[in-house]
Amino acid sequence: MGLTNKKLQTQIAKIEAPHYFEVRDSTGERVCHCGSERDAIAACERNWAYDYTYVKVYFSPPKTVNVEAISVDEPLALPTVKLKGQEIPLQQNLPQSELKELEL
Repeated sequence: MGLTNKKLQTQIAKIEAPHYFEVRDSTGERVCHCGSERDAIAACERNWAYDYTYVKVYFSPPKTVNVEAISVDEPLALPTVKLKGQEIPLQQNLPQSELKELEL
């Protein structure tokens, strides 16, 4: 079922790229970051004597990294520690719980 309602179709078009708002002073120095335009406007109005402005800043796309897979023929053995003649693996298994189920 498609979106037949004109109002719902216009809401889909309103989706924007991820962004935030940056409040700057008259020299262009960053004062603060805001998540919404309303908060940026409020920050400018609260500090009206400093001539603050705000700009919308879009997040840059993440960098893509190529990763190569390595095949391992044998499973990796865990390192062990020698203690009093015994070799103990560093990762120890927890003992089985002896608790009984709670019956309500």
